[in-house]
Amino acid sequence: MAEPSPQRARELLERVSNVVEARPDADARTIRNRAGVSRQAGERALELLLQAGFVERREVNAEWHYRSVKPYRAADFAPRAGFSATHSAGQGGAG
Repeated sequence: MAEPSPQRARELLERVSNVVEARPDADARTIRNRAGVSRQAGERALELLLQAGFVERREVNAEWHYRSVKPYRAADFAPRAGFSATHSAGQGGAG
Protein backbone atom coordinates (compact mmCIF):
# COMPACT_ATOMS: atom_id res chain seq x y z
CA MET A 1 0.00 0.00 0.00
CA ALA A 2 1.37 3.41 -0.98
CA GLU A 3 1.96 6.12 1.59
CA PRO A 4 -0.72 8.82 1.56
CA SER A 5 0.20 12.30 0.38
CA PRO A 6 1.14 14.77 3.12
CA GLN A 7 -2.15 16.63 2.58
CA ARG A 8 -4.17 13.40 2.83
CA ALA A 9 -2.29 12.42 6.00
CA ARG A 10 -3.01 15.82 7.59
CA GLU A 11 -6.71 15.50 6.69
CA LEU A 12 -6.82 12.01 8.23
CA LEU A 13 -5.21 13.26 11.45
CA GLU A 14 -7.70 16.13 11.62
CA ARG A 15 -10.67 13.83 11.02
CA VAL A 16 -9.56 11.47 13.81
CA SER A 17 -8.82 14.42 16.12
CA ASN A 18 -12.32 15.83 15.52
CA VAL A 19 -13.88 12.52 16.55
CA VAL A 20 -11.76 12.34 19.71
CA GLU A 21 -12.81 15.90 20.58
CA ALA A 22 -16.49 15.14 20.01
CA ARG A 23 -16.45 11.79 21.85
CA PRO A 24 -14.15 12.03 24.88
CA ASP A 25 -13.10 8.68 26.34
CA ALA A 26 -14.10 6.75 23.21
CA ASP A 27 -12.23 3.55 22.39
CA ALA A 28 -10.18 3.11 19.22
CA ARG A 29 -12.87 1.10 17.43
CA THR A 30 -15.50 3.78 18.03
CA ILE A 31 -13.11 6.50 16.88
CA ARG A 32 -12.24 4.62 13.67
CA ASN A 33 -15.91 3.94 12.91
CA ARG A 34 -16.95 7.56 13.51
CA ALA A 35 -14.04 8.88 11.44
CA GLY A 36 -14.77 6.40 8.65
CA VAL A 37 -11.19 5.11 8.41
CA SER A 38 -9.65 1.66 8.18
CA ARG A 39 -8.22 -0.06 11.23
CA GLN A 40 -4.65 0.44 9.99
CA ALA A 41 -5.12 4.14 9.19
CA GLY A 42 -7.01 4.80 12.42
CA GLU A 43 -4.42 3.10 14.61
CA ARG A 44 -1.60 4.99 12.90
CA ALA A 45 -3.42 8.33 13.23
CA LEU A 46 -4.13 7.75 16.92
CA GLU A 47 -0.50 6.78 17.52
CA LEU A 48 0.79 9.92 15.76
CA LEU A 49 -1.66 12.16 17.63
CA LEU A 50 -0.65 10.50 20.89
CA GLN A 51 3.09 10.92 20.22
CA ALA A 52 2.64 14.57 19.27
CA GLY A 53 0.63 15.35 22.41
CA PHE A 54 -2.74 16.01 20.76
CA VAL A 55 -4.50 13.14 22.56
CA GLU A 56 -3.99 11.19 25.74
CA ARG A 57 -4.77 7.55 26.30
CA ARG A 58 -5.82 5.71 29.43
CA GLU A 59 -6.79 2.15 30.17
CA VAL A 60 -10.34 1.45 31.31
CA ASN A 61 -11.46 -2.15 31.84
CA ALA A 62 -8.51 -3.52 29.82
CA GLU A 63 -9.31 -1.24 26.88
CA TRP A 64 -7.62 1.98 25.71
CA HIS A 65 -9.74 5.12 25.71
CA TYR A 66 -8.70 8.44 24.16
CA ARG A 67 -9.28 12.06 25.12
CA SER A 68 -8.27 15.25 23.33
CA VAL A 69 -5.54 17.40 24.87
CA LYS A 70 -5.52 19.99 22.09
CA PRO A 71 -7.19 20.00 18.66
CA TYR A 72 -5.20 19.03 15.58
CA ARG A 73 -5.98 21.23 12.58
CA ALA A 74 -4.48 20.42 9.18
CA ALA A 75 -4.30 24.12 8.26
CA ASP A 76 -1.87 24.69 11.13
CA PHE A 77 0.60 22.29 9.53
CA ALA A 78 0.10 23.02 5.82
CA PRO A 79 3.14 24.21 3.88
CA ARG A 80 3.43 27.95 3.64
CA ALA A 81 4.92 30.06 0.85
CA GLY A 82 8.36 31.38 1.60
CA PHE A 83 8.70 35.09 2.22
CA SER A 84 10.70 35.62 -0.96
CA ALA A 85 7.81 34.35 -3.09
CA THR A 86 5.27 36.84 -1.76
CA HIS A 87 4.04 40.22 -2.92
CA SER A 88 5.81 41.77 0.07
CA ALA A 89 9.17 40.85 -1.47
CA GLY A 90 8.46 42.91 -4.58
CA GLN A 91 7.02 40.09 -6.66
CA GLY A 92 4.06 41.98 -7.99
CA GLY A 93 2.49 45.30 -8.74
CA ALA A 94 4.04 48.67 -9.29
CA GLY A 95 5.28 50.40 -6.31
